[in-house]
Amino acid sequence: MHTYRMIEKNNKEEILDYHKMRYNLWPDHEEEELYREMEKILLGKNFYKDELSWTTFVAVCDCGTLCAFIEITLYPELDFTDSKPTAFIEGWYVDSDFRQLGVGKKLVDTAIEWSQSMGCTEIASDVEVDNLVSQRAHLNLGFQAVKEEEGCIFYKKSIC
Repeated sequence: MHTYRMIEKNNKEEILDYHKMRYNLWPDHEEEELYREMEKILLGKNFYKDELSWTTFVAVCDCGTLCAFIEITLYPELDFTDSKPTAFIEGWYVDSDFRQLGVGKKLVDTAIEWSQSMGCTEIASDVEVDNLVSQRAHLNLGFQAVKEEEGCIFYKKSIC
């Protein structure tokens, strides 16, 4: 059984687990750069584009360690969605031992609930064109591919 909640920003062990998972998700990035980004996310500082906010939800195992996360941003608008504001999945990761068990779906469901509470009627995401596993996961959860640009496929899903 897993618990799904916002990350505890003052818990050093959770922060280290979160950072490790971010590096596993984006191994081509500099580890220090990912850590600095994570610090900004945890402090609520916007740094990426014109996002309004960042929120991170985690899946916590019975033993207390983190096994998955989802990072959600809130944008005032996106050129491929129909509503304002729009929630956007910036990062979505599940440790390999916990895949195909519904952990990723539950994180997306948690992000959708939060997005609805923020007044969103759509949630969006993007996936690299060569990441077929993530593409299937998005389609299985009801996302629709809406455009391809700069090596990414952009998805959206109605959540109203």
